[in-house]
Amino acid sequence: MLKARIYILFALATFGFKAGAQSGPPNLRLYDEQLLHFGFYIGINNYDFRLVPKEDLSEVPDFYGVRTVVSPGYSIGIISDIRLGKNMNFRFIPSFANTERRIYFDMFNPITGVREEQERIIESSLVQAPIELRLKTDRIHNHRWYVLAGLTYSYDLASKEDLEDPLVFKLNSTDLSYDFGVGMDFYFEYFKFSPQIKAFWGVRDLTIQDGTLAVTGLEGTYTRGLLFSFTFQ
Repeated sequence: MLKARIYILFALATFGFKAGAQSGPPNLRLYDEQLLHFGFYIGINNYDFRLVPKEDLSEVPDFYGVRTVVSPGYSIGIISDIRLGKNMNFRFIPSFANTERRIYFDMFNPITGVREEQERIIESSLVQAPIELRLKTDRIHNHRWYVLAGLTYSYDLASKEDLEDPLVFKLNSTDLSYDFGVGMDFYFEYFKFSPQIKAFWGVRDLTIQDGTLAVTGLEGTYTRGLLFSFTFQ
């Protein structure tokens, strides 16, 4: 449901600004000839986990399944943009993201002596260093489309990887993801505005093998998610 709302919001923002940008004379005529640009973005993120259970859970005593529930978070960042050519730019975007994820393990509870879903809350405060390559269409009056691909290194300031507590689902504090996205640039009289949606997939297994029951049922834990953002330059 949240992802559907993000897609709808992105579509409404894009086509609404596109209609407005079609009228009047071209803005910022020499903007794309400059070598370097700076800006910032604000966004809504939807972080999730791709949890890979053991191939045969029947061989894992007292572990029966796992699922996730996500909540929207926020992201902010500073943009440094370098022009590589007429239709190509490179970006470095130091960022901060805050999010919360909940994992529900279906397993035996030794305290109550019954099988039940046990909740683990993962709160993350991520310092990130994304790099991106953007490929753009030719400018059409006051707008243009673009696609992007990149990598993001993340460090979780809220990680509990060193905490000795069997009720905490611990994850590695560092992660690396590959990112793909699409967006549109709108040129206004004094600034450029860009709504954008980006998907990302973690490539590092974040699982810490601490011997707890929750970990014994998992083959791997990987980040995945969406970021819907507004960029101002």
